[in-house]
Amino acid sequence: MPYAPLELARLKHWWSHHSAARSALAIKYVAECDSSNAQLYRSPSQHHTLLVTERQTHGRGQFERVWRSHSGDLTFSIGLPLPLDKIPALSIRVGLALAQTCTRNGWPVQLKWPNDLIGQTDSHKGKLAGILVQTNPSEHSDMRWVVIGVGLNIAPRLNDSLTGTDLAPSAFAPIGLAQIDPTWHAHTLAIGARETLLMQLVDAIICATESAHALPDASLAQHWNQYDLWQQHTVQWAENGTVDESTAADYGTALGINAWGEYRIRPAIIDPAAAPIVTLNRGQIRAYHPITD
Repeated sequence: MPYAPLELARLKHWWSHHSAARSALAIKYVAECDSSNAQLYRSPSQHHTLLVTERQTHGRGQFERVWRSHSGDLTFSIGLPLPLDKIPALSIRVGLALAQTCTRNGWPVQLKWPNDLIGQTDSHKGKLAGILVQTNPSEHSDMRWVVIGVGLNIAPRLNDSLTGTDLAPSAFAPIGLAQIDPTWHAHTLAIGARETLLMQLVDAIICATESAHALPDASLAQHWNQYDLWQQHTVQWAENGTVDESTAADYGTALGINAWGEYRIRPAIIDPAAAPIVTLNRGQIRAYHPITD
């Protein structure tokens, strides 16, 4: 059973009656587009803009991976002009906003650095949402047009929302909110629930950008680390690109982010010539799986 389409009037009504953000927001809805991020990236504005779509024909995630949505999923992008000092660690702030919104709704989630939201069912964990942040130069030298794309899975699924290396054995297969909370199946979902959740997420993201402090931000690290998927686990990492589990890799103990939004790892094998803690500002982290003969 497919989910009913989102209603633009409900999205606008929620924003006008419940938003805690200070900014005005132009809300747009299209049933289908190539990519909500691409649409807003090509159209910089001086005003906060939300573009919501039911289906993307060329949706993309991190590392240019294909993102496929199902009926009922929440797919949206927020375009907003931001000062330069609010752009660093933006995906970290957005992820925290999503996680805190899920927590308020009673759904168990964790954050996988730098930009994935991981959900928990009774039996397993899976990727519930992804974030893609892109910046476009603004006509003002001290500002940037920033597009924040979010895809949150609602419908139950197996392993088909992402393609490519993200389906490697150690990766988290996609999971839908309906697998965490059965009331989110299409046949039981309350009228207006999708619109309410979508706007809760949008409001949390915009409020997070409005209240953001320039880095370093110790409070950001403290709150984000409460959701850290890898905290104190043994992980392997690749600073450039993706982790290749078929080859020997650096590995160590995950320590969470610092006040700059960088991820910290204590290497298992200490190089006397290197720093005792590795800090990453890009790349990929995965669970460590020793190579066996």
